[in-house]
Amino acid sequence: MSGVALATLGAACDRGTSADATSALARPELLVALGAERVRELGRRYREMVPAERDAASLGDAITRSFPWSARLFGSSSIDVPRLVHDDFDAGRTVVVLGWILSATEARQCALFSLLPA
Repeated sequence: MSGVALATLGAACDRGTSADATSALARPELLVALGAERVRELGRRYREMVPAERDAASLGDAITRSFPWSARLFGSSSIDVPRLVHDDFDAGRTVVVLGWILSATEARQCALFSLLPA
């Protein structure tokens, strides 16, 4: 496992988020539709666009800030990522990356994925 992946998992555990939940965060549902290379490209571009979210730790923190309060406080092994994406769209938390309208969570997931080894 790469140092980036280990750092992401370690940071998640420090916040009370399980390794399973963190693994899900770095695996956006867009992978199925767009494929790994396109998702990496979206993630790289997002990291260029948002300098404050260029590394795994800041991306993980940004995503977990959108978790329900109880999940952040007590930790959870079953964070409903699709629900987070849905809530982002409902609240207008979107970003345009390479012509794609993504929820903030999706964009951050792509950015995390782009940090993993190919």
